[in-house]
Amino acid sequence: MAEDFEIGGPPPEESSNRTFVMAAAGIGGLLVLSMICLAVYALILAPRQRQAAANRATEIALENTQVAQAITQTAGARFPSATAPATHTSTPSPTATRTPTPVVVVPTATPTGTAATLDPAAVTAAFLATQRALTPSPTVTALPTTGFADEGGFPMLIVLGTVLILVAVVARGMRMRPAS
Repeated sequence: MAEDFEIGGPPPEESSNRTFVMAAAGIGGLLVLSMICLAVYALILAPRQRQAAANRATEIALENTQVAQAITQTAGARFPSATAPATHTSTPSPTATRTPTPVVVVPTATPTGTAATLDPAAVTAAFLATQRALTPSPTVTALPTTGFADEGGFPMLIVLGTVLILVAVVARGMRMRPAS
């Protein structure tokens, strides 16, 4: 029986594996197709998306400007500046005589000057500062209870790691066992 085998001869030729060649060609074609799709995206679709985003950002900025102007106009109408109406003063006649008038100073609670004009930005800033001072800041009361280690605990994590290592060792032992 040992005489049937040729020890020094060339190994027998293997037949071509048509399935492997087709699979390799399919993967190569998929690679080329993905490169074409990537090039189309990078050269055509991405610039369009960037331009659309820039246009939208410009539109948002314009809308914000219009809203700010409307708020400013509304605040101006709500808090008008105190201007006295125009009055017509006549010039005193040259024949006027001076008469002594006693002046009594009486303290009053009303202001004697003109009312101050309120700046809408300053009013808004003061309001927000007051709100910030009155609003309590959130404080952490407990740690979050999400995730695997919170549900199963650290001992369960160790048990599952050990089981995974055991499965790898058993699978390796089964592969190395000679076929019977």
